[in-house]
Amino acid sequence: MKNNNWKTIGTVLGETNINSYLFMLQSFKAKKNDMVTTQTSIPDGNGKIIKVNVWGKIASINCSNEWFPRQAAQEMAFQNINIEDTPLPTSRDELICKVNILGYTKQDDKSPKLLPMVYPVKPANAVSYPNSNDVEKLLISDLNSKHPIHIGTLIARDNVEIKIDADSLVSRHVLVTGMSGSGKTVMVRRIISELMRLHFPMLVYDIHGDYLGFVKKQNIFPKNKIKLFYPSLSVKAEDKEIIYTLINKLGKPLTEPQNDYLNTLLNKVKFDESSIIKFLNSLISFSKGLLDTKNSKSKGSNTMPHIKPATMFVVNRSLNQVVKKLVNMENTNARHRQRMSKFYDFEKLPDANTEPEKIISKGQLSILYLRGYETLPASAIVSILSETLFKHRQEVEQQIPPFLSILEEGHTLIPSRSENKDNLPTVDTFRKFASEGRKFSCGIMIISQRPSRLDETIASQCNSHFSFRKKNQKDQRFVRETSEHYDAEDVNQLPSLANGQGIIGGQVVNFPLAVQVKFDDNLLNDEIGDEDFITAVENWDDKESVKLRKKFAKDFSKISKSAQKRLN
Repeated sequence: MKNNNWKTIGTVLGETNINSYLFMLQSFKAKKNDMVTTQTSIPDGNGKIIKVNVWGKIASINCSNEWFPRQAAQEMAFQNINIEDTPLPTSRDELICKVNILGYTKQDDKSPKLLPMVYPVKPANAVSYPNSNDVEKLLISDLNSKHPIHIGTLIARDNVEIKIDADSLVSRHVLVTGMSGSGKTVMVRRIISELMRLHFPMLVYDIHGDYLGFVKKQNIFPKNKIKLFYPSLSVKAEDKEIIYTLINKLGKPLTEPQNDYLNTLLNKVKFDESSIIKFLNSLISFSKGLLDTKNSKSKGSNTMPHIKPATMFVVNRSLNQVVKKLVNMENTNARHRQRMSKFYDFEKLPDANTEPEKIISKGQLSILYLRGYETLPASAIVSILSETLFKHRQEVEQQIPPFLSILEEGHTLIPSRSENKDNLPTVDTFRKFASEGRKFSCGIMIISQRPSRLDETIASQCNSHFSFRKKNQKDQRFVRETSEHYDAEDVNQLPSLANGQGIIGGQVVNFPLAVQVKFDDNLLNDEIGDEDFITAVENWDDKESVKLRKKFAKDFSKISKSAQKRLN
């Protein structure tokens, strides 16, 4: 790579090593996170001395003026004296930059490839500012991708595009973290839109409706299918543990004898691949029959003599509590769907056991709308669906293509062991995904605003990290501990990042990059997440709100009657 058109912007100072060096910067010629080079001579391993370009990233910039001592500043402040009224110099500022070395390239390489440093640069060497085209060549030199996707631009240079390899992204697991409003969802939308261009199948577990904009703007993706589903899952015998967890967490906690009776019911009632609510009602009906027989004076009263009627009654009551809560959540989800029915067409989720191709297919983005569901039922739904689809890839790879699962609210559905929620079904499911998914071409993308509350095992299996603004020190520390790609200086930048700015590290890049994500304003969802509260109040119509309440009350009544029929 030629450097005759690169501008000299400074001089290497002091002591150097193979990892970093300091240089004095000419005023305003570069900025933090910018790419710089210096030419030096190193041994090539064959006894020859060769000239190379050493590439580095500016990690920090410090300004000082030895001709303006602290004591003078202190005295001027106390005496209220202006600098213009003194003979003290103000034009001798020194800008000292620390550069973290990324590696070197051979000067005669047309396709530059970074090689690890084996010898330090020399003090007094000139530091150059490479042009943007050469920086971009360097960043994509190792990409060698058939399917590059555009993420955004370098923060330090907005004319340098950042591209990553789609294959590495979908197969190696990704963790996207940052505070609320920092740009996580912007990044995920960008990735989804780029993968849709490649017709790659995706399944989004949408907790809040953040991705409904894709449905509304489907015309942007004319060659893709976008399906919006609401939960409707069947259960099989292997899902017994999930049913058990639901009952014990949503109902009244059971004693050991009550748990034994519950296990008896789960073993006796046939798993006919019905819905969760229907299956629970089957348990209730079967148990009620046993209880009625137990309480009768007929010969059948000796059925299960070791089980007391009181035990049966408590389990029945707990089962009814679970069904009631699930129905309420189902109704809440239905109300949200009905409110948005003029914008979106919701479909019942197909049976993943018998029709997985309706959920995962080439060129299809499937969005499972989970708004209204509490953590545990949402976890059960996500776990059952994920496990079923994963098995299709494990056992019959030709039935569905490779796909990417995108999980919002990761800290809620796959929490850390310290949260004491290890029994959430999604924890075990995604641990399995994280460790085995790559073998079967099942990638996962986890999004979280509180990474320190994520399961450590799953987070450490994510080979690529997209980190956005974080103020919480625990979250910063977690990112550093679970990712070997970031150093302390990368993590120190996280609190000061602007919206849409993040640091990408891991398998998808050669070294951590501070990136401004490309904003897709055409994918914004106007109905969900509108934060212009002042305008909302200004436009509020009390009479219209009364009409809406009456309408929702009427619609809810219909939903409730339908649900009650199912319960009976």
